Amino acid sequence: MKRYIAIALAAGVAVAGCKDNPTVPPIDAPTVNALANLNPTTLGQLALGVTGQDRAAYGSTALLTLPGILARDVYRIDASEPRYVQETLGGFADPGSFAGGSGFATFYTATRAANTVLVALRNPPTGVFTPEQIAISRGFFQTMKALDFYRIIEQRDTIGIPLQTDAPSEITPIYCKPYVLNYIAALLDSANANFTAAGAATVLPFTLPPSWSEFKAQGRDYNVDSNLVKFNRGLKGKVDFYRALNRASPQPALFNTAIAELTQALGGKGPGAVPASQLPIGIYYRFDPVVDKIANPRADQKISANQGLQDSIPATDARKSKIVIRPCGTPPCTLTGNGLTSDYTFSFATATTANQVAAIPLLKDEELVLLRAQAYIEIGDYANALLDINSVHLVYDPTPVAPFATKDAGRSAVLFEKRWSLLFEGPQRLVDLRAYGLLDATHFKKELTTDPFQSAFPIPRGELNARHLTENPACTAS
Repeated sequence: MKRYIAIALAAGVAVAGCKDNPTVPPIDAPTVNALANLNPTTLGQLALGVTGQDRAAYGSTALLTLPGILARDVYRIDASEPRYVQETLGGFADPGSFAGGSGFATFYTATRAANTVLVALRNPPTGVFTPEQIAISRGFFQTMKALDFYRIIEQRDTIGIPLQTDAPSEITPIYCKPYVLNYIAALLDSANANFTAAGAATVLPFTLPPSWSEFKAQGRDYNVDSNLVKFNRGLKGKVDFYRALNRASPQPALFNTAIAELTQALGGKGPGAVPASQLPIGIYYRFDPVVDKIANPRADQKISANQGLQDSIPATDARKSKIVIRPCGTPPCTLTGNGLTSDYTFSFATATTANQVAAIPLLKDEELVLLRAQAYIEIGDYANALLDINSVHLVYDPTPVAPFATKDAGRSAVLFEKRWSLLFEGPQRLVDLRAYGLLDATHFKKELTTDPFQSAFPIPRGELNARHLTENPACTAS
């Protein structure tokens, strides 16, 4: 970890508030002095540095393109970079390549940044912040730290990941997934305790990027404690659902816990009661290739949709419009290479200016509703699961999903909704295929003859070298 985890408190990470995250000149970037002399301005710079680094990591191929390829929804066909195929659908990722090393160092940089601020908040300056401001700030940075650890374990799954400590040079064990999820859950609960201590009306002593308050008119300003609680409980409900479902170490009692947390995140609205207008509400990351040199990574002419994807949704479903014929000209309608062919792409993947700056949700209520439906299915409450499924489905298709009487039928119904509602918005589809044991030759055809049905990325080469290893080690259970 020593080689891979650098402190995210320097120029290029800290950001200002005029855009979502434009770069601050080095003279304005947080420094060691900012940590030693905390005030609302320096704490705000540190907070924007954390969200900026998280967004930079989110705006890479690691969290969107590569998991989408493994999940059989996305192709990236590029004659000059065959590893997008060779190390995903054609073979296993090399720990030393961009594919094998994806989604690792960038997120650890974000967790290190958040943790460094949390250490500074243990002994805040006297008379600068109120106790409530300290509590809400701790809750925010703990939640961000948990979020980034979750993103790393999404990519590595049963391989496991290190958990960073206060000592930046410490090389910690590779912990197994159940231990990591338990750690993340405890961190989120600690953050929630801090939010509770702060009080629902307390506002952060700094201002988050504009996208964190773009639903302010709908009552969802994430600078306010009560809404940070919704974000925290939504993420916790997501983590608890997968802790409960984890085939290696299931904790079925957590299905009901997840339902309660997700309901809290949805403002207390029960099954079928979340209106269509609420579904898009959440936190989004925005991009600007001119101002801060980060474009939405989906706006890529080398991106294609899996050739069979457009046949898996009926014409009556409005979400089918996410799949479009590839534009003719340069590149041609059909994109072929590395053994793959596709005539289709995504409406948001054509390389237009609008797509380059398009926002991507970090976590939105539509996902939370469907997660709650998943949890209801696992406890056998199919009636409530159907209510949540149809509260999403009927937004796009006038024909409701029919009642189901088995767990398998319920799972199929909710996974269809999640696939199309969250298409190419993150690793959700890959996570679900793994969690339900569906990513194999029984459920999918091989994309190439050498298709290994890869489900996770390896520990990167630099991390292995730091441990004097040449391959992924057996993870540590505790």
